Amino acid sequence: MFEKIMDMAVSGIVGNFTYERLRGLLRSPSVEVKSSKEEMLDDDIKEICGSNVFYKNRYRTFDVVDDVYDVIALVKSPLVHIVVEDKPSTAWHLPLVVVEDLDSKEWYVFSKGRMAFEGVGGGLSNSKRFLEYLVLNKIRFSGWVLDYVSSEKLSQGCWAWPLVREKCIPLIAYNKNQYFVEYVVKVFGELSRPGGKMVGGRVSLGSA
Repeated sequence: MFEKIMDMAVSGIVGNFTYERLRGLLRSPSVEVKSSKEEMLDDDIKEICGSNVFYKNRYRTFDVVDDVYDVIALVKSPLVHIVVEDKPSTAWHLPLVVVEDLDSKEWYVFSKGRMAFEGVGGGLSNSKRFLEYLVLNKIRFSGWVLDYVSSEKLSQGCWAWPLVREKCIPLIAYNKNQYFVEYVVKVFGELSRPGGKMVGGRVSLGSA
């Protein structure tokens, strides 16, 4: 898709996006370092051998703060999937984002690490801003829970979204514990409603 967009940008068809913004989306990812062990074993080696072993990336992922709004604007019929890991990889259960085009079936992954539905810091603020944008622009979105290993593989560009999609559980149907319901499911639901906002670092409902 992006190669076609670059051609369109040069010809002036894409009027809403500057050449520099498109170049930012297409910036070269960092060079990946491969370990000798990875060549000998399968692609899922990191959860076996630890974080010192690099993933084998098959595609590039994007940043949910810097890139997601531009990508959504370039997708004809966007459906946004917000996928939360079932086990916390940090202090929180980190979500990642997948933007899927319902017409072309193209999909783009935005890695974990910049959003959260727990705490009171920047991750929650980024989530609030993103969901407000989706609600305001009437963009369809849904919440899911995915096992930790699969979410890591998706976040790092190792497993394709169509393969991982079948493993996802609807967020509100996920049966874990009261903490997850109170601090992930409930916050996601409140931010998903028109007029949902944060007061004093906590999520509450009120006028926009």
